[in-house]
Amino acid sequence: MRSTFKVLFYVNGSKEKNGIVPIMGRVTINGSVAQFSCKLTIAKTMWDIKGKSKEARDINLALDNIKAQIIKHYQRISDREAIATAEMVRNAYQGIGTEYETPLGVFDKDNESFKKRIGIDHAASSYKVRVRSRNHLTTFIKKCYKRSDISMLELTPDFIKEY
Repeated sequence: MRSTFKVLFYVNGSKEKNGIVPIMGRVTINGSVAQFSCKLTIAKTMWDIKGKSKEARDINLALDNIKAQIIKHYQRISDREAIATAEMVRNAYQGIGTEYETPLGVFDKDNESFKKRIGIDHAASSYKVRVRSRNHLTTFIKKCYKRSDISMLELTPDFIKEY
């Protein structure tokens, strides 16, 4: 299924103080909308002007940076989740909420701790088997789900049977 994804920036004229207005952002995905403050302000008269001033260049650079971060979060969430919503992307951008655990992430953490115990109470050959298992799971997820990883919330009995 193809999704629509847009990032828009606008000024909030109702919060104007001495001709200065806050810049807001809006993420829209398949009709779901989430708005946020960019934590930037600009003179209301400068908003619609295609200026070459230092202030205009600085604001545009900051907005381009915000948009790039939002796109990165959208792509990361889309790779992991069945459905990405505007709220999920906004929350990821703002650092709100918890990161979802993924099977490959858990595999990596567990393999790292296992690796540290090689020679103490684990064998190097066992570690190689674990790495191979992780690689098989990666291939399976890419082939069947067309994504780089999935959320633990998506693990179902069908997933396990298919694997």
